[in-house]
Amino acid sequence: MTLSPYQADRRFAQLRKLTQVSRALTYAVSLDDVLALTVGRAAELLEAEKSVLMLVNDEGLLSVRASHGLDKTLCDRFREPLHETLISRLQGLLGEAEGETFLGVPLVVSGEVTGILAVARPPAVELIEEQEWLLSALADQAAVALEKTRLDETAEFRERLIGIVSHDLRDPISAISMAAEVLLARNGLDDRTTKTVVRIQNSADRATRLISDLLDFTQARLGGGIVLDRRPADLRAIVRPVVEELELTHPERTFVVTLQGDGHGQWDPDRISQVVGNLLANAVHYSPADTVIRLTAQDDGEDLLLTVHNQGKPIPAERLPQIFEPLRRAASELTKSSRSVGLGLYIVKHIVEAHRGSVSVESTQENGTTLSVRLPRHAEPPGH
Repeated sequence: MTLSPYQADRRFAQLRKLTQVSRALTYAVSLDDVLALTVGRAAELLEAEKSVLMLVNDEGLLSVRASHGLDKTLCDRFREPLHETLISRLQGLLGEAEGETFLGVPLVVSGEVTGILAVARPPAVELIEEQEWLLSALADQAAVALEKTRLDETAEFRERLIGIVSHDLRDPISAISMAAEVLLARNGLDDRTTKTVVRIQNSADRATRLISDLLDFTQARLGGGIVLDRRPADLRAIVRPVVEELELTHPERTFVVTLQGDGHGQWDPDRISQVVGNLLANAVHYSPADTVIRLTAQDDGEDLLLTVHNQGKPIPAERLPQIFEPLRRAASELTKSSRSVGLGLYIVKHIVEAHRGSVSVESTQENGTTLSVRLPRHAEPPGH
């Protein structure tokens, strides 16, 4: 069908508006922004005075979430199952003027109808196929944007909740740990009681480390990144206490430490100690008890290269890009010795990157698994 110059200009203007709507929805940062943009642009796009966007709630009922040109009181009262009576209800909501009808299209996410976008159509205006196409295109874009904001807000809520709960758990866990220390300092405890108190203390220590990881996770995700307290430090002085602690908690394991060249730099010693501890704990969890874990730190000019090697099962190739992501593990199976929330390497990555360094992994059947950390000795200016 050949379009007249007027029709061609009109079609071009509509497509340009649709493109602008798509861009605006892409940059919308909240659910309310997406809702307001959708109903406002739907009315503009189809030159309608009224538009409405309804979403299915937890009870399976459609309710008005945003509207343009409609009485808010009527919208607040709208609750309707997704079936044939909806048509008459929508006609009553949008078609107040004599002869006024509406055009409505579904919002679909993953094959399921999640809502309806509708606009009023003035009397004596016939349905043009391109109007339905335009509204459908806008509804598809809105559905994607709404699902994205829903997932973003759900994830942020979950992460904030983790941070709040972890923070509030620190005091009771500290109280348990202190009580265990007081009991162990008493004389006259029999062997059975002593072993029970030691188990309580060890469990409290594990809980403290877990809470610390969760707080670091929320700090990295929502709090602007890991905060550092840089000062002159010697990697030798950082590594040895960490290795000694692991030797005490894992007497069955053999740790071989090699420190070569100058180990000095400007770092946050507590955070680097955390990096070393997480890397070694990861090696312990994912290697047989009769194999050696090797830690090597070597002078590499302006950088210091730290590696931790174990001879466990190789990490599957498809998992290698994911092991530094939160809540992921290097291995698919979860053994009693490797129970964790999967944050150790994620935190390592963020601490190292806060030092302007980098972390990488190599894993093969022949050579085992090596995690490598490259640390600049001195802080680089932000943005470098």
